[in-house]
Amino acid sequence: MKNIYNDTITAISSGNINQAISIIRISGPEAIEIIKKIYTGKIGKDKEITYGYIFDPLNNKKIDEVLVNFFIGNKNYIGEDTIEINAHGGIIVTNKILNLIIANGARLATRGEFSKRAFLNGKISLEKAEAINSLIHAKTNIQAEIAIKQFDDKDNEIIEKLEEELLRIISIIEINIDYSDYNDIEQMNTTKLITLINNLKNDINLIVKKSENASDVYNGIKVAIVGQPNAGKSSILNILLGKEKAIVTDVAGTTRDIVEGDYELNGILFKIIDTAGIRKTTDKVESIGIERSIKAIEEAKIVIHLITPTQKESNEDNLIKDLSKNKIYIPVLNKSDQLSEENKEKYKNFVWTSAKNNNTWELKNALIKNYLDLDYEDPELIYNTRRLGLLKQSVNELNVALESLMNGFGPEVVILDINKAWTILREILNKEHDNETLLDNMFSKFCLGK
Repeated sequence: MKNIYNDTITAISSGNINQAISIIRISGPEAIEIIKKIYTGKIGKDKEITYGYIFDPLNNKKIDEVLVNFFIGNKNYIGEDTIEINAHGGIIVTNKILNLIIANGARLATRGEFSKRAFLNGKISLEKAEAINSLIHAKTNIQAEIAIKQFDDKDNEIIEKLEEELLRIISIIEINIDYSDYNDIEQMNTTKLITLINNLKNDINLIVKKSENASDVYNGIKVAIVGQPNAGKSSILNILLGKEKAIVTDVAGTTRDIVEGDYELNGILFKIIDTAGIRKTTDKVESIGIERSIKAIEEAKIVIHLITPTQKESNEDNLIKDLSKNKIYIPVLNKSDQLSEENKEKYKNFVWTSAKNNNTWELKNALIKNYLDLDYEDPELIYNTRRLGLLKQSVNELNVALESLMNGFGPEVVILDINKAWTILREILNKEHDNETLLDNMFSKFCLGK
């Protein structure tokens, strides 16, 4: 594919930190001309490494001893002339080289621009570009494994099967509309169409549900710790994180804003949020904190609802339960060390913790148990957020079709909604709406000789 850029970009690809070796990348039509101006070594051929010095042409002063990798032409990651300078990794030296490259004709690359060029030059798919970004930002081993799985084309195989089934349904409807006089075609009526669409919709929904659970693991599972003031929310957060992240006092309403931290358990990342205690208050600042607590519950995947033996259930506790519907809800009795013997039966269905005794093992088990059985090797898992979003859109169109059928409309009407769902699946696969594909599929169902 012909390079579409006229400018040359540069950036530090290895991170702007002190390290043993730094890599400064130059990419674009002027990359070779720029390196000629500042490098004493041989200008290499494609995939050749040469040795020399980077120098400032204004005063002929050497800046660093380097190895330079040459990737000439479009048969490389980016799809255009690219040069990588391997320099000694000090921040000062690395930035001197970067500034020298810019002074000689390059501009500083924007975030992700090298990968963007690789995508626009036809070297990587959008999904692979997103997978690269996922791998770079992985914080746990499981996250890294999930990111690596996105490099293969398994997603395409899953979606192609769904697309083929939907194409089959569309073809049968079209044949029944246009060639209803033929006796040897598969007949379609409303009852049969409802069954076929429901089966396909259930297949897609199962893939989406499994994939969203697995994607939560990659993105970090949002957990909101909520409850009345002084239930011990901040203490539990600090114990899980292993550091004093939140202020802990006996004064109710101490936490007035969201406090967050990452917690890893069994290779799974939880993004834990300590919220302001939910209660009625006239304090304006505390009220804002409570509003943010409610929003945190709405956005969380898991809600840890803390109560204590001395607290009575309030309207606010009922609000928390209502907001936690369709989420993983974990009722937790904190300060369980204060629980009297006669009240133990009352809290038998709660997870027990004691911040005072540093006892959170039951809570840790409750957090992890919903993710222990996830099969990351399941071939029907899709981790790409864009693809999952489009799959949901296709389900929405199928639901519209089903609703129309239930309201008495025939297949000849709902074919429009079903076609929209098919177009969305083809969009996931980067295919255009193809009437020829539809026609081929339709007429392949006719008897030989027709």
